[in-house]
Amino acid sequence: MDNRKILLSLALLGGVASTSIARAETGWYVLGGVNSTTVDQFNSRNTGTSDPNQGPVGGPSISVTDSDTGVSAFIAGGYQYDFSPDFYGAVEVFYSDEQAETQTFNSVKITDIELDASYGIDFKFGHNVTDRLAIYGLLGVTQFDFDGQASYTFAPPIDDLSDEEAAFVYGGGLEISFDDHWSTIAEFRLSNDVEFDTPVDRGGVQSEDEFDFAVIRTGLKYRF
Repeated sequence: MDNRKILLSLALLGGVASTSIARAETGWYVLGGVNSTTVDQFNSRNTGTSDPNQGPVGGPSISVTDSDTGVSAFIAGGYQYDFSPDFYGAVEVFYSDEQAETQTFNSVKITDIELDASYGIDFKFGHNVTDRLAIYGLLGVTQFDFDGQASYTFAPPIDDLSDEEAAFVYGGGLEISFDDHWSTIAEFRLSNDVEFDTPVDRGGVQSEDEFDFAVIRTGLKYRF
């Protein structure tokens, strides 16, 4: 898939690079770049029947999905500690301005969700493969901010669905150093089964919404 090709290309670039630059040292750093965030939405509306002419306001039980990818900017800062010349850990906080939107049409209900922002904290554990190239894994917690609304085919009212949800994130990446201060990173991040707090709709049905997030992050890093 395309995401794997991107990471593989950067890994090969790091592998063939010269090893004349020293490894990063313990200390503070800042980071900024671009996110490509893919949001997969899963919407279930259980009306208690499969008959299209029964159930609340004439709607059957249906599960629908939608997906969208948005490109946005992020900023981050953190502290890296070298356990040895080959291994290190880092704590990092970040903020991302998100742009992805999804829409599901489930029987009589139309749900529009916009991911506005994400922010959180990551714990990274890395290995210096060469003086230029490092690979790392990450675990963290991310807060996702949503704006949304529910509208209906049978009535004009619109329900506000704005919400904030926290979720665990996991992933990995690689870092290629240019010199003692500057480097570039490529990172893949996943959050699964994030439940969205959806109120009972105008048909008297409690819908269930879940989201999966897949993020490719690239950027420049400066070590102080």
